[in-house]
This record gives sequence, C-alpha cells and structure tokens, in this order.
Amino acid sequence: MNKSISIAEAEAIIRQAKGSAQTLENMLNHLDAFAEFVEDGTSQILLCEGNITLPYLAVQDDILLFAGDLTVNGILEDAIETNISLLLVLGDVHCQNLFTFSQICIAGNLTVENTIVADSLCDYSLDVGGDITAHAILEKGHWFEVGGTVQADYIYAWHCTVQRQGVLAPNLADDDMRIDVQRNPEKFKGVLFQRLPDEWQTDAVLDLGKAVELAISGKRLFAE
Repeated sequence: MNKSISIAEAEAIIRQAKGSAQTLENMLNHLDAFAEFVEDGTSQILLCEGNITLPYLAVQDDILLFAGDLTVNGILEDAIETNISLLLVLGDVHCQNLFTFSQICIAGNLTVENTIVADSLCDYSLDVGGDITAHAILEKGHWFEVGGTVQADYIYAWHCTVQRQGVLAPNLADDDMRIDVQRNPEKFKGVLFQRLPDEWQTDAVLDLGKAVELAISGKRLFAE
C-alpha cells in the first residue's frame, strides 16, 4: 500500500537504510533538489513498504520511495507525462526492461533481463549502490554511478564511457561511432566493437526510439 509522507519522513527512512553510503547520500541530495515540487504541491512522496512485485511501473510526477526490493515483471520507465521524475529504491531492483530519462537511485543491485535505455541529455543519472547486470545497455547522454560492477553482454555508451572517466566500457558501435574509432584508434586502444544492427540505427546513429520499440516487442540484440 502506498502512503504519502513528508520530506522529513522520507529523509529519516533513507538515513536509517542499509546499503551504499554514497548512494544513500545521493538519494538525500536528489530528494532535496526535488523538494520544491513537493512544497508547491506539484508532487507528493509515496512510500511503498515491503518487497513489491508489479507487472509494470511508470514513474510520473510523484516521487516514489520503495523501502524494500522492487520487482517489475515487465517494463520499468520514468519521466512519463512529465519532464523529470525521481525513483528511490532502498533494496534491489529486478525488471525486464528499464527505460530511464530522469533520476533513479537504487541502494542495492539492479538486474535487467533485457535492455537498459538511458538518455537525459546528460542531466541525470542511474545511481546504483551495488552491481548492474543486463543483457544490453544503450546509453546516449546519461550518467551512470555504480558502486559495484557493470556486467552486460552489449554496451553502447556515448557519454559515460571509461574513455571519459565514466563507468561504462562500450563494446558496441553504430556506424557514426565506427568512423570515430577508425579516425582515433588511440582513444579506443584495445577495444573491440561489434556493429549495431541496422534495425537499431537511423542515419548511422543509435535510434533510442527504435531501441525502446524493439525492446518492448521482446527483441534482444543479436538474438538468434
């Protein structure tokens, strides 16, 4: 059962939680940044207690704080019908697909069976205190902050790459990125890139709209 709580109550719950100290501190900082929307009545903070399983989750105007583990058997997506949103999870998260365009903080581990699509014009982050495990990560303008390891079969990273002191080690390239690799081999020394299939590209670059549609349809990169 969801219940509306105050900013002070949310802060107290986060401070008492176990998990990555850095991620919990980041949660408090993001909560403070979103406080103006609670104070002016645009949003409320909804607390979800216990371990929760849902068929689908869309994060909208309201700030969602899950006190336990969150399992979404289908799609978890944010910034729905709003420009920005905030999802805070004090446990682990498991979902089929994750489409994130705003701020998500997870104190535990994140497991995504298929694809993570991430883009916020470099304004927000996917902050995970533990490990990230996914089939594919497609990042095109989003920060990733990870306290543990990142394990994915395929990673396309445009912004938060190890070459830019980020945490994502890309092994997937669209045709435009392949040109950059060919022109600047020293920047990508030792990295072997697999070409992104045509159906995931438009005009030689990763098309996130297509990526979302393909993931929703159950398509996996390089699936037989």
